[in-house]
Amino acid sequence: MPVMTRNDLKINYQTLGPDMGPGSVPVALIHGLGANLAFWYLGASRHMGSDRPVLMHDLRGHGASSMPQSGYLLGQLAEDLGQLLTELGQPRAHIVGHSHGARVALAFALKNPERVASLTIADTQLQALQPMMRLVDWPHWPAWKAELARQGVENFPSDEAEMDFRVLAQLGPRGAGVPSPLAQPGLINAMGEETFVAQNVTRLVQPAGQEVRRINLRSRQMGARSGQRWQALLDSTTASTELQDESELSARALARLTMPTLLLYGAKSHCLATSDGLLDAIPGARRIVVPEAGHFFPVVKPRMFSRAVNTFISSVDAPQTADRRRLLARFLAARAARGQAQAV
Repeated sequence: MPVMTRNDLKINYQTLGPDMGPGSVPVALIHGLGANLAFWYLGASRHMGSDRPVLMHDLRGHGASSMPQSGYLLGQLAEDLGQLLTELGQPRAHIVGHSHGARVALAFALKNPERVASLTIADTQLQALQPMMRLVDWPHWPAWKAELARQGVENFPSDEAEMDFRVLAQLGPRGAGVPSPLAQPGLINAMGEETFVAQNVTRLVQPAGQEVRRINLRSRQMGARSGQRWQALLDSTTASTELQDESELSARALARLTMPTLLLYGAKSHCLATSDGLLDAIPGARRIVVPEAGHFFPVVKPRMFSRAVNTFISSVDAPQTADRRRLLARFLAARAARGQAQAV
């Protein structure tokens, strides 16, 4: 895969679809913590359509990108994306982020509003808009806990523990080796749609328990290897502190966002309350709540996720296309008028 090298930092990335030529506006997909670009590559990106380039990259410290000792604040992660777009000759992009990747997307949009054609925020929780939640306060915790117990897990955090970065991360290795900060995308949970089975494999079930299909997490690089890299990131860098800093994303700051914005949230996600705050904070934001879906729905329901994003982006592009057509029509009419005048 191609790599952007800047100083001592290497950012791994992948593109799909048409070439990123002049005038193209790619869709930039940003994964969350504990994952990598494979989060999108074998799922949603396949359904993003063939008319736009798609750009995916590994956040620093993730996937095949380098793991510097520091530099994990939202602003720095957003700068990595900006540098990558610049290297690829792309002044603007449709920005799509999931979980922590959505926080990066928001930080990028605040710093570079002129570079954001549209903004899609998928299932993220923001400290400024939603208080920290205890495990016992999340309505779907009992189902998830029961599923892990069924698989043989015996030791759990206290139900009174807050669902913070560290408590949720420690649950990950118990769940088939998948890193699992619940507020981040490393978790496959049992919320009626996602069930741990065997090493690195998830079985999707309908409410009645009928098996639908399987997702091989190893193919997404979200199994043991990703878990080990995630743990190394927390143990050997300043990420465990810096990744928790959301000071840039205050409600007052979010109100400055004026680009078209879509909020995509799972109806059973513990992050859902944040979408209420984002609706109030971001002028003109629109929201889709996905029924019977949890935090991980971009992987579990990739066609639905991609369809929603494609439809939204098309609605953003359509007025611009109409404007261009009107300008072209005026230009042609003016040229025709000049030609007639000259003929006379």
